[in-house]
Amino acid sequence: MNIAALHHKGVIACVVVFLFFSLHPFNALGQDNSALTGRLQVGVMNVPPFIMKTVDGQWEGLSIELWRMIARDLELEFELQEYSSIQQVHDALENRVLDIVPTAAVTASREIVLDFSNPYYRSGSAIAVPVESTDFHWFRLVERFFSSNFMKAMGYLTLLLLFVGAVVWMFERRRNRDMFGEKPVEGIGHGVWWAAVTMTTVGYGDKAPQTLGGRMAAIVWMMVSIVLVSVLTASITTSLTISELSGKVRGVGDLYSVRVGSLDHSTALNRLVESGITVLPFANEQEGLQAIVDNQIDAFVINQAVLKYLVVRQFPGQLRVLPDMFNPYYVSMVMPSGSPLREQINRSLLKVMATTDWLKLMDRYLGPGR
Repeated sequence: MNIAALHHKGVIACVVVFLFFSLHPFNALGQDNSALTGRLQVGVMNVPPFIMKTVDGQWEGLSIELWRMIARDLELEFELQEYSSIQQVHDALENRVLDIVPTAAVTASREIVLDFSNPYYRSGSAIAVPVESTDFHWFRLVERFFSSNFMKAMGYLTLLLLFVGAVVWMFERRRNRDMFGEKPVEGIGHGVWWAAVTMTTVGYGDKAPQTLGGRMAAIVWMMVSIVLVSVLTASITTSLTISELSGKVRGVGDLYSVRVGSLDHSTALNRLVESGITVLPFANEQEGLQAIVDNQIDAFVINQAVLKYLVVRQFPGQLRVLPDMFNPYYVSMVMPSGSPLREQINRSLLKVMATTDWLKLMDRYLGPGR
């Protein structure tokens, strides 16, 4: 009798528990909106155009505006906590002093200790360099005249003139002694002179072939000279001016042989170091870009969107951003590991990014055609 009663009570208890979990599934899993209650601590630092502090102490930017749209959608209260370096922000997230940071580059090493939202922007590293003057530096120009490549080209040209001069002299040495001479040294010298003035189209007229063979050789040399002068002019002009006009850095491959700077503890700096490039760290972007202007470094590498924004607004006419982007990565919001915010923020983020307001924000901070 007692056993039956106990069995009956056990069945009733199981039914009650089943109904409780069926009617309150989110409470059972601990995933209801109660996880999002309270005043959230949001970390910010000056990373234009994603997060920027105005002159009156207000915060704006693509990422901060996106976060405000999400906070309104989820009815979250929050306060902003300002930090001055990436490392401080990471430490605060790992120690759970902060609940979320609106912008961060997604990397494998960070994913181990932190949680990221869905990405909302694809970016990468870019290179800022000084705007080179189009005025020639004459000392550098003279140096290039004595470069190995230039001297090699002049050597080949001299050998070609000697060959053509010798051919013409061979035909003219007997019937045209007055112009080309009879002795080899003297005759070839006259032949080289004739070949040089013919090639450069100067045409003094002091010497001219008179034999059939000499004139045939002259016709061939004139045709060859037209092409040769065009090629030489283009090659010499390019070799003497391209470096002057383009500067020391024209792409990632040039970073190995110049002075390079990047933001301390940034994704760009870490990837440059992994590639074997020596990098000087800077506390913030403005210091690094100013170092280029002050000729302390030759190039500064950080996020492409950040570079373009700062160069246009703070260093117009002094710096430029090279067009190529490298080491691409995604930009997301970042939270402490295991954060209960992640799922709710991801849903809201996807909803916000499907609106025209998001497109207007992108145009406002990154420009049309971003």
